[in-house]
Amino acid sequence: MFKIIFYFLLLVGLVDFGYSSVVPFVTKCKATDSKCLKKSSQAIIPMFANGIPELGVEKLDPVHFKDPIDASTSGLKLILKDTTFTGLKDCAVKKIQRDVEKNKLIGKLMCTVSVEGDYEMDGQLLIVRVQGQGKIHVLLRKIVISLEADMSEKMGKDGQKHWDIKRFTHSFELLDKADVEFENLFTGNDVIGRAASQVIATSGNDIVIEVGPPVVKAMATRVIANIKKFFNNVPPEDLSLD
Repeated sequence: MFKIIFYFLLLVGLVDFGYSSVVPFVTKCKATDSKCLKKSSQAIIPMFANGIPELGVEKLDPVHFKDPIDASTSGLKLILKDTTFTGLKDCAVKKIQRDVEKNKLIGKLMCTVSVEGDYEMDGQLLIVRVQGQGKIHVLLRKIVISLEADMSEKMGKDGQKHWDIKRFTHSFELLDKADVEFENLFTGNDVIGRAASQVIATSGNDIVIEVGPPVVKAMATRVIANIKKFFNNVPPEDLSLD
């Protein structure tokens, strides 16, 4: 269905104006117009999260990680497998800024994301000795992810210059209570398992802060990789008025 709409809009642009943007659904803004940038970015998030295969953008809601995510610390082994994130399409843009002089793209998103997958854990989690493997369920309410990307330009296959992302940094904070549940803790010992689960149930935010950075990094890296593909397939003049 999206392909049909996409090509229809493309055809309309060609007929009416003699020129068509590759991304007719994008509102172009000046780099200094923060209000326009925020509104335009917010409007494209659901479409971006749904995937734009014509432009190399994969589906990001839900987004699945087949490869393991290592969230271990010095005293804890924690491996997540077959992990799925859901909720990115409903993220709210809190800040978006394009610094032309410094070639930086700065953004801040607030999302409520659920994480489902399998875990294998052994060691010390906060003050609790834990061991087990099974299903993991996480709900991150109002997680704010801040991103700062270094931009550059590179020549595309179409012979035009395109924006590119060289590297990025990120951070996150939790503005609400996070829920974390590990099924099957201490296999065969329900008493100890229930006691550990009770401590974990009341310490969701502390757990996310302790073991969450590699998980958030995996999600942020996947999003940035798709933004990079998007930029590499869309000429800058279709994205900006500058």
